[in-house]
Amino acid sequence: MKSTKKHWLDEASLNDLTQLLVRIVDLRDPNAEKHSAGVAHLSRKLAERIHMDSDKRDALHHAATLHDVGKVAINESVINKPARLTRAEFLMVQQHTLLGYKLIQPLKMHFMIMMAIRSHHENYDGSGYPEGLKGNAIPLVARIIRITDFYDALTSHRAYRPKMVYGSAEALKVLQENRHCFDPSLLETFVDMIGEHP
Repeated sequence: MKSTKKHWLDEASLNDLTQLLVRIVDLRDPNAEKHSAGVAHLSRKLAERIHMDSDKRDALHHAATLHDVGKVAINESVINKPARLTRAEFLMVQQHTLLGYKLIQPLKMHFMIMMAIRSHHENYDGSGYPEGLKGNAIPLVARIIRITDFYDALTSHRAYRPKMVYGSAEALKVLQENRHCFDPSLLETFVDMIGEHP
């Protein structure tokens, strides 16, 4: 009788595949690798704060590193546009969550990684995308990345905001102003964490 157990990639293979995919994204968006590393670092620190077990933290680290992998399927001129996106372009960029999910589906990555890539732009109040999930219906790993991705985007260089990089205090203020997007308990923990080590 055949086993029905899902066989995930081993850690070494997953590390190699994660780094390859990040380098591919970075070829199209020169800031992608630094952003991915920043989001992964902050996500792991936040996960440690909430006492997530080590296996889940490892999966979260890969998910955070790969959260924007779907952008490889989006036109480079849109990804690197040094101006505000049109409505049509914004809708195109929004597709990166589903495109990333579809890209890694055949790769035997842990389901937590797939769910985080798909859902990291869901908002806690249900106003996000792609499915409009709300509250705890959003996977925990995606709720974590929603915060860390937002913060890292504010505090690092972005093509559409070439002359504005927020300081830590300013970025936390913007997060608070957009608190409807975030799990309130995680946001409180994150703000405390950054406040201790800005």
